[in-house]
This record gives sequence, structure tokens and C-alpha cells, in this order.
Amino acid sequence: MLEIADVSFAYDGKDVLRDVSLTASGFVGVVGPNGSGKSTLVRVASRVLRPRSGRVTVDGAEPSARVLAVVPQETTIDFEFTCREIVAMGRFAHDDEDPRVIQESMERTGTWPLRDRLITELSGGERQRVILARAFAQQPKVLLLDEPTAHLDLRYQLELMKLVREAGMTVLAVMHDLNLASMFCTRLFLLHEGRIVASGTPAQVLTIENIQRTYGVEVGVQPHPRHGGPMIVA
Repeated sequence: MLEIADVSFAYDGKDVLRDVSLTASGFVGVVGPNGSGKSTLVRVASRVLRPRSGRVTVDGAEPSARVLAVVPQETTIDFEFTCREIVAMGRFAHDDEDPRVIQESMERTGTWPLRDRLITELSGGERQRVILARAFAQQPKVLLLDEPTAHLDLRYQLELMKLVREAGMTVLAVMHDLNLASMFCTRLFLLHEGRIVASGTPAQVLTIENIQRTYGVEVGVQPHPRHGGPMIVA
């Protein structure tokens, strides 16, 4: 289980996160308008940023690359590594390049046929699945996603989210698309101006009142015809 306890963070003296606390097990999403602190929360959770106060733990201990992996919104790779080499980088925390784990991770994400292709030659959807395979190769307990579908078309969005859901690990995903969050997350945290202002099931969080209060727009909310969760309509 991932626990974020009383975390605060500031850029140049400006508060971005204010006493944020949450626990995550299963598939958990963080939603909120631009500038609410979502990506900063992922960077603090992954230890890229050091919080001003508070702590982040996995199963009660400080997380390491052996237990926590990150799939960022964008990954810039200018060097001509093969896809297999990229996925093999996920094994650095284990001090071994286990060919079986690498192959299994690529097969899970449908990228094994791409293993000899250069990462610079791939489409955005293919590249993001390779980056997900690299995260799987770390064999983490917790997977952090920072808007991983932001630049993908609908097909690749659904494919990637299904792969993550089927991974069987704790996932904390920063989500831009509220309907996608409703479809895949079992629990949501709504972040606004650096604070969590609502938490619970998608139906409890994605209400007309909460969306109007945090996003400043008027929308409709109705049950999705397939999965039954809330669907946001303009």
C-alpha cells in the first residue's frame, strides 16, 4: 500500500501542495484542474522532489526503485536504443538483466515484436507501451502514472489503461480525462489548489457540484451505459 501523509511542497515559496494525505491500494486516481498540484504530487511520491513536510511510504517503508515505478506523461529519448534495451533499463534496481522478465514485460504490453526496433522510430502509442513495459520490468509493488494517456488517441488510451488495470499492483494515476478516470479507477481523490477536497468512489467524487466548484464549469453527470459509473457530459 502507498501512503502519502501530510505532504506539503512549495516552488519558490509558493505553496503547491498543502497537507495532502491519501492511501492507495488497487487502482486509484487523482483528478483536478490544471495547476492543482497533481503532477507535483507524483514527483513527490516518486522522490524526484523532496516535500517540505510529510512523508511517503510503501508498506510502511521509504520507497525505492525496487518497489515503485513511474510512467511519466512524456518520455524524451533522443538516443537510438532498441525497445528491448529501453525495457532492460527497468532492471537496474535489481542489478540483473533477467531476459525472462524483460520478455514477459514486453509480451504483456504487446511490444515484444518491437524489441529490435529503435525507440525513436515508434509512434506515440507504441512508445508509451514500451515505457510501460520498462516499468513492469522493475517488478514494482506500486505504479505511478502521470497523465500517461495525454497524447494518445482513444484506442491507445483504452489499451494502456486496460494493461495497467490488469497488472495486479497498486496504481496511483494522475488523470486529465474525468470519464477515463471514472471508467478505470475504483477510488478517486479530487485535488484543488493543492488540497484534497473530495475522495471516494467515482460516483461520490465526480458530482456536478464538485466539478463546478473546482473546474469552474457547468456540466451534466449521468450513468455510463456500459460500466455504470458517472459520465461527464457538456
